[in-house]
Amino acid sequence: MRRKILFGVDYTDSELIKLLLYLFVGGTAALVEWALFYIFFHYLLSGLSLTLLTMLATALSFCLATLYHYFLGNVLVFDSGSRYKRGKELSLVFLVSCIGLAFNLLLMYIFVSLLDWQPMLSKVLTSCIVVVWNYLSRKKWIFRS
Repeated sequence: MRRKILFGVDYTDSELIKLLLYLFVGGTAALVEWALFYIFFHYLLSGLSLTLLTMLATALSFCLATLYHYFLGNVLVFDSGSRYKRGKELSLVFLVSCIGLAFNLLLMYIFVSLLDWQPMLSKVLTSCIVVVWNYLSRKKWIFRS
C-alpha cells in the first residue's frame, strides 16, 4: 500500500480524512462537470438540435469529470493499482459512475415526479445517496487492497 501524505500528515490509515478528501474530490468534480456542461452546451457544440446538444454536452462533461474524479481520487484517497491494472480499474470506475448516474436519474424521477418533492431538495438528497454509493463501491470493490 502506498503511503498517503498531505501537508506532512500521514493519513494512510485514517478513514475519516479519506472520506473528507473524497467529499472534496467529489464536490470539485461536480463543479467541473457543471462548468464543462455549460461550456459545451453554450459555446462548443452550438448548431446542433437541442436534444443532440444536450446529450453530447451531458456525456462529454460526465466523462471528463469522471476522469478528473478518478485521477484526483487516486492521488488523495484511494490506492490505485492495488487490486486491478489501470485499464480495468478505470473501466470499473466508469461502470460505478454510470450506475451512480442511473441512480441519480431514477431517484430524481421518484422524488420529483412521483412524490412531488421540491426539485432542489430532491437533488441534494439524491446527491447524498449517490455519493455514498460511489464511495462505498470504489472503496469495497475497486480500490480494496
